[in-house]
Amino acid sequence: MSEQPILVTGATGKLGRLVVERLVALGRPVRVFTRRPEAAHTLFGQTVQVAAGDFGDRTSLESAVCGVGRLLLLSPISARLVTVQIAVADAAAAANVARIVKISGSDWTIEPPGNSISGAAHAAVERHLESLPMETVSLRPNAWMQVSLANTIRHAITSSQLFAANLDAGIGYIDARDIADVAVHQLLADRLRDRTLNLTGPDVVSFRQIASLIAAALKRPVAALEKPPQSVPEDGDFEHRAVAQFARLIAAGHAATTTDVVPTLLGRSPRTVTTFILEQVAPAAAVPEYQI
Repeated sequence: MSEQPILVTGATGKLGRLVVERLVALGRPVRVFTRRPEAAHTLFGQTVQVAAGDFGDRTSLESAVCGVGRLLLLSPISARLVTVQIAVADAAAAANVARIVKISGSDWTIEPPGNSISGAAHAAVERHLESLPMETVSLRPNAWMQVSLANTIRHAITSSQLFAANLDAGIGYIDARDIADVAVHQLLADRLRDRTLNLTGPDVVSFRQIASLIAAALKRPVAALEKPPQSVPEDGDFEHRAVAQFARLIAAGHAATTTDVVPTLLGRSPRTVTTFILEQVAPAAAVPEYQI
């Protein structure tokens, strides 16, 4: 591929920075589009081009995509997600960007439709991408270890308790590092395989099993307790409503799935929940007198 820069939106977040770090390590020119140029400079130094601007500012968007070869499209869950991402995609199309790799919602939030406001938003963007005159692929990661699972582990470390609406509901968690590896693969690949890719870890693990794994890593009991999911008013903010819907869908077993996409693309197995738990627990387990 040409040495045109790869533009990354959402570059200062958990996943975006992993993608940027990998691209830089491979010697690829990277441009990041951010409202926080100081944060980008702190994270990446002089290794990337920083395009300061806001998704709602068409002038800064047009400047950011000018001369770009490929684009990673990533933005936070919000009521503006559709408007924001379509604006970026349209600016990229006008600038003749060759490929967009979108970080989308989990497959179970999108299919079947009607269960998730976040999934509906991502689905609308995916449909729009399919209408554009460039290559596009939407990555649909299952539940991220670094988000919901990390919070569960931290709570278990401090309280020796794990709460879930359904202790036997399974999740095919995926590590954000594997999502980043697939995103980089799709940004750099000669050709794309599919329009959408459903990314999961190698195993479906229940909350009851997670409690046992954390207990084994900590070498002390962790109680697994059922607790109804928190309700959010229908007029609550978009992000809290979306997260509450995720919890209900997970409790109903929708996230209990695995695919072979990661090993097929990367030639290796995705990281496991057990490995992630050991990494997160290690600092606490190393201190015998750790107080709960």
